[in-house]
Amino acid sequence: MKALILNSGVGSRMKGLETCKCLIELSESITIIDTQIDALSRCGVKDICITTGPYASELERYVCRNHPHVHTIFVNNPLYDRTNYIFSIQLARELLLNEDILLLHGDLVFEENILQDIIAASGSVMVVDTTKPLPEKDFKAVVRGEKIVRIGVDFFEGATCAQPIYKLTKSDLNLWLDAINRFCAEGKTKVYAENALNEISNTMNLRPLDITGRLCFEVDNNEDLAAARRAFLKMPDRMQKVYAGTGSSKNIFDIVLQAGAKRPFVVCRASKNKAQDLVGDNAVFFTDFTPNPDFADIQVGISLYKAEKCDFIVSIGGGSSIDAAKCINILDNCDNIKVLDMPRSSHLAVPTTAGSGSESTRFSVLYKDNKKLSIEHKFLLPEFAILDSTFLSTLPMYHKKSALLDALCQSMESLWAKGKTPESEAYATSAMRMIFENIEGYLEGKADCSKRVLQASNLAGKAINISKTTAAHAMSYILTSKYGLAHGHAVALCLVQVWKNLLENDNVPDSVGTAIYEEFMNVFHSLQMPNKFKLATDTQEQDILELISNVNAQRLSNHPVLLSKNTLKKMYYRLLHE
Repeated sequence: MKALILNSGVGSRMKGLETCKCLIELSESITIIDTQIDALSRCGVKDICITTGPYASELERYVCRNHPHVHTIFVNNPLYDRTNYIFSIQLARELLLNEDILLLHGDLVFEENILQDIIAASGSVMVVDTTKPLPEKDFKAVVRGEKIVRIGVDFFEGATCAQPIYKLTKSDLNLWLDAINRFCAEGKTKVYAENALNEISNTMNLRPLDITGRLCFEVDNNEDLAAARRAFLKMPDRMQKVYAGTGSSKNIFDIVLQAGAKRPFVVCRASKNKAQDLVGDNAVFFTDFTPNPDFADIQVGISLYKAEKCDFIVSIGGGSSIDAAKCINILDNCDNIKVLDMPRSSHLAVPTTAGSGSESTRFSVLYKDNKKLSIEHKFLLPEFAILDSTFLSTLPMYHKKSALLDALCQSMESLWAKGKTPESEAYATSAMRMIFENIEGYLEGKADCSKRVLQASNLAGKAINISKTTAAHAMSYILTSKYGLAHGHAVALCLVQVWKNLLENDNVPDSVGTAIYEEFMNVFHSLQMPNKFKLATDTQEQDILELISNVNAQRLSNHPVLLSKNTLKKMYYRLLHE
C-alpha cells in the first residue's frame, strides 16, 4: 500500500505563514508531517508520494533528512497558485494507478489509532464523524445506505462531518483518477478533487468510517493550530508508540535494537519458539507463571530479570502475560507490594488475544494470598505495543469468545462509568461498533475481521485507561479464581445482571441506550458460553457471601449508582442460577 500526502497548497488562511503548512511544529521539533509519516511507518506504510507547491525544496530537504527510512517521491505542482489539489493528484497520476492508496491532506492532525482503523477496514473508506456538528467551511459527506454519494464543503441535506483522509482500493482509485483526468482535460483545475468523485460516486464503493469523536481535523488557520497543539499534547500516541498491521510483530527485533537493549526479557506462556525468532538469540524467557499471575510468580520473574542483567521487557500473550510483565517492570522485589521510583526498562507489549486491551492501560491485576489485587500506576503503561492479528488464528474458541466479551464489556462499562470523558466515550463507541460489525467473520477466522476486532480491543483498553471499569468487572474477579471461568466470560455474566439492575431501578445511563444492550445480549446468547457453575445446595449461601466479600471496592465505586450488599447478593444469586 502507498500513501499520497497532498501538500501543494499555499495556506492562505494561516496568518504569518512563512513555510509549508505541514512543517509547522505541533510541539518542540515535531511537525505535522513528522506525525503523519511516523504514523504511516508504524502501520507498515513506507512508500509515500508527497505533492508540493511553494517551499517545495524546503519540504523535500526536511523529509529526506528526518525520515530516511521511508521511500518518498515528490511531485511538484508548479501551478500551485492557480490550481487546486485536483491538479496535483493529476500530476501524480502515473505513480498511483493500480495500487491501493491512503490519501490524506498534509495539514491533518489525527490520532494514530484512526489510521490503524482505516487500514484495518475492508474496502474503500473515508473518515466521518457523526458526533460532530457540521463545520462551516470544511468537508461534509452524504451517506445513503452504506455508501458515500457526495463530498464537499457546501451544506448538503443529510450531510455529516467528514475529514479528507481516505483508503481507496485500486479499482475505486482508478475510477476517481479517470474522472480527475477528464476534469483536468476540460480545464477544471480550480475545483476540489471531490467534485470529480461526486460525478462517479455511484460506480465506486466508498463507505464511511465513523470515528465517533476521536481527534482528527485540518489545521486551516491560527485558531486551528492552537487547538491542534493543545490536542497533540494529550494524544495517546505521545505516551505509547503502537505498531499495527499483519506481520507487524516483525518490528520487535528493531524496536529492541533501536532502544539500545542487549538482553531482552521475554514474558510469555506460549509461542516461545515463534517469539525466539522475533526477538533474537540473546533473549531471556520467563514462562513459569500462572494464568492469573500470583505475586510469588512476579518475585521469581524479577529475580531472573536481575540475575540475567536484562535491559528491556517484551510481553507476548494475553492479559496475564502482559500484566505479569508490567508488574515485573515496576515492582520492588520485596514481600510487600511496592512500586519502584522508575520502571526497570522499556516495555513492548504484544497481545495475542483480542480482549483485555492491557497493552494500552496503566492497570495490572495480580493475586497475593489468593486475593485479587488491582494496581494502577503510570509506569504500567507499556512504552510500545504491537497489534498483529496473525496471533489470533491459533486461539481456542472458548478463549476467543471470552476475550471478545471482555472488550465488549469494557466498552459498555466505560460509557456509563463515573470516570468517563468525551475521549473515553469516543474510544468505547468506536470499539463497540467495530466488534458488532466484525464478530461473525472474526469467529470464522477471517483475516480482515480479526484485524478489526484486535483494533477494537485496543480502543476498549484506551477507553478504560481513562474511565476505568465498573460493577461488572468488580464482581467478576472472584468468579475467575473460584470457578475457573475465563475473565471475559465472568465479566459478561456479571454485566447481564448489572444491566438488569439498572433497568429494574430505572437507572439506565443516558449514554447507553437499550438498543446497545439488546445487541450485546444477542451477541452473548449467540456465543453459547458454557455454564460452569455446579453448586452444592448446602453451601450456596456461604458461596454467595464469599463472592460479595471479594467484590473489588475500587471498581464498584466507579459504577453510576450505589449497589448495596443486598443488591449484590440478589445479582450473584440470579447469576449462579439462571
